Amino acid sequence: MKKFIISVGGSIVNPGTPDIQFLNSFSRLILDLNPSQFGIVVGGGKPARIYVETMRKLGSENFSMDNAGILATRMNALLMLSALKSEQKLIPETVEQAHHLLKTQKSVVMGGTVPGHTTDTVSMLLAEISGIETVINITSVDGVYTMDPAKYRDAEKIEKLSYKEAFELSLASYTGAASNQFMDSVSLLIGMRSGIKIKIMSGSDMENIKSALEGKKFNGTVIGD
Repeated sequence: MKKFIISVGGSIVNPGTPDIQFLNSFSRLILDLNPSQFGIVVGGGKPARIYVETMRKLGSENFSMDNAGILATRMNALLMLSALKSEQKLIPETVEQAHHLLKTQKSVVMGGTVPGHTTDTVSMLLAEISGIETVINITSVDGVYTMDPAKYRDAEKIEKLSYKEAFELSLASYTGAASNQFMDSVSLLIGMRSGIKIKIMSGSDMENIKSALEGKKFNGTVIGD
């Protein structure tokens, strides 16, 4: 796969403190693959959740909590830039800015953009505007399950989902700002309208991620019709 967009879950980049081992291993993998063009969109992780939950207890509304989460994603995106030894200096604040950078350079790294849009949605929009047909979604879980596997021992892993099936499963798990969804419903609708294939997998296995990026068989979940 010479061109790709990767959505990297913030809980992998920053589960409480920045995970330097993951950042180094992941950046080496990407640089070794030497893709012709790629974009990386980074989530907020535990810092985002801490601020969102604290603001919720203080009585903030979802719009402001989303903004706090967006700032956390951009801080994590700066960590990714450092690991990649990228010459990019600023984090794009819109998908249009990121797309412009992709037209003038090989790669772009970014975080969130506006309240109501998760970084999964941002990654799908960036793929859509850039004409890239596959988004790799790296999370703390090794695929999509029927229920949250951290809470339910009888949760079953699903290897293949249609957009409609994924949308219904995602919507059922939404609880507001910082929801623990495998992907938000808006991002899945974008995938559906543009036919963007989504591959979801754990961030703990670099060889597995490499297989997915190369279009080979991998351990995870594929979303698409």
